[in-house]
Amino acid sequence: MPTRGGPRRHARRVREVLPALTLSLALLAGTVSCSVIPTGGRSVMSVDDESKGSPLGDPYARVVAMPPKAGWSPEEVVTGFRSAMASPDDSGFGIARQYLAADFAAKWNPRSGVTVYRQGAYDKFAPIGAEDRQAQVTLKGTKIALIDPDGRYRPSGGPLNQPFTLARQADGEWRISTAPDGLLLSEADVARGYPPVDLYFLDARRKALVVDQVRVPIDPGANFAKTTVERLLRGPSSSLRDAVRTAFTGIGLVDVTTENNRVVVDLDGRVAEDLVDPMSAQLAATLSALTKGGWGFEVKVNGESYHPDAPLRVDAQKQSGFDPWLTPGAVDPYYLAAGGLRLLGKENTGQPVPGRAGQKRLGLDRPAISGQSVKQVAELSADRRSLSVAPLAAGGEWRVWASGESLAPPSWDRYDTLWAVDRPNDHTSVLTRYDGDGKRHYRVTAPDLETVYVKSLKVARDGVHVAVIVRDGLGEQVRIGTVIGEKERTRIANLQTVVDSENGRRIKDITWDDGKTLYALTDRSELLEASIAAEPMSLGTGSRIDSIAALDGRLLAGSTDEQGGKQVFYWTSSKWEALVRHENGTADFVENGPSFPAFPLG
Repeated sequence: MPTRGGPRRHARRVREVLPALTLSLALLAGTVSCSVIPTGGRSVMSVDDESKGSPLGDPYARVVAMPPKAGWSPEEVVTGFRSAMASPDDSGFGIARQYLAADFAAKWNPRSGVTVYRQGAYDKFAPIGAEDRQAQVTLKGTKIALIDPDGRYRPSGGPLNQPFTLARQADGEWRISTAPDGLLLSEADVARGYPPVDLYFLDARRKALVVDQVRVPIDPGANFAKTTVERLLRGPSSSLRDAVRTAFTGIGLVDVTTENNRVVVDLDGRVAEDLVDPMSAQLAATLSALTKGGWGFEVKVNGESYHPDAPLRVDAQKQSGFDPWLTPGAVDPYYLAAGGLRLLGKENTGQPVPGRAGQKRLGLDRPAISGQSVKQVAELSADRRSLSVAPLAAGGEWRVWASGESLAPPSWDRYDTLWAVDRPNDHTSVLTRYDGDGKRHYRVTAPDLETVYVKSLKVARDGVHVAVIVRDGLGEQVRIGTVIGEKERTRIANLQTVVDSENGRRIKDITWDDGKTLYALTDRSELLEASIAAEPMSLGTGSRIDSIAALDGRLLAGSTDEQGGKQVFYWTSSKWEALVRHENGTADFVENGPSFPAFPLG
């Protein structure tokens, strides 16, 4: 049975809302090139604090950059330059440019992106002579991520070996003459000056919310709520640009303030009437993390009421009503037992679902449950050559929807379409999308997946993010991408590896928790938490876990003991507990017992 581990969801939420403010600058030989001063403007709130702190005026750690001083060595100049790059107060990088030679200062582009590194140190170099006109200082460390100009955070490993060339100026001072474009920041710099923010956009039908995880640089001249809304109005990052929509097309921001325990968002124009609800949901979802869900919102236009005859006030949880899958609440899981599908009910006992799906059927494995009001279950045949679907309703019969050489486990999306992957050989995958009645299907264009073996594919509940287990010449990896278009125009793009093929490990299962968090189960029964905005985190290991399922913070695992008995477990935040009770009230492993838990749209 599972032994330890778990999603540590509380800790993850703390990391999302409360970036570390510990100053850690690699200053050498007593050189001081910046100072840290607490000041207003940035919202930093403890998740455990239940009070309604203002989202506009909480302090942040201010870093004041200092210009270069006379007589500094090349090493000290590079250290000062690095510190100036990390100063939010030098938003125009005027002080940073003072460390550069005039010709290079005119062409250096600090806004081309950020390289994030850890354990930075200078390589040893020969002593500089009084007559030397050039010098080189090399910063060594480990690259951990790249931040694109639009805020997209992409984990990226490998060694850092960055040279800075310096030239002695006419006045005898050293200035940098060659350095990379963009910013070079430590983990501490990024934690302090580039907090993570979840922006929410609309799916192609403008009926659902899709999260875009970005990093937003601190602006000392604005409260963080204003900075966040300004970033929202600029549109999605490159990973979602073609996959989502926004209600704010052509709309700018005047200000974000507070009034009567409400956050007031003052725009410079109005959206179309049919976009008022989507706009309100985007704002509420994006700002809820800053307000801890306790503040309501009001939208104004140029300081006046949004509607001529009434204000536009938005409930703090508007996003939940707009998109029920964003916070789905209590949803009972399904699981397999004795060859049939069951729904967990009262006292944690299960009942067979109605229709044929609840009756014994040989070869059932990894069921996929749709999100419709009258749900359907999709399942592969034992030989993986056909895919059948049955309604979970009285009289519901199995019907074959698809056939192939070697089909992967199916996945439903929120639009009631079913995704199937056929692998005619070990280096070819064919992706197909089936309408909710199974009568029409469409080939999915996915150039990065068509020449590899797709072991599994799962569409997130937002209908836009998609995760795949891929096997290629490097081994097995987990990649996350985006679904763009519908029907015959469907394609998958922007794939990014989030779990690599480390030490030859294999991936047994993947499951979405929400629109940004994915869990992966390895062949060593290790659970990993992955996303496109962070390095994968190990949640521990569990003995003989076969499969996983998750929804809104609940993590389930199907497990088999050494005698072949089966049971489904759930994570309690400190340990694994048996979930399903048998008719006699016990929760023991039994042959043909509970296995393969599944949530709708998992």
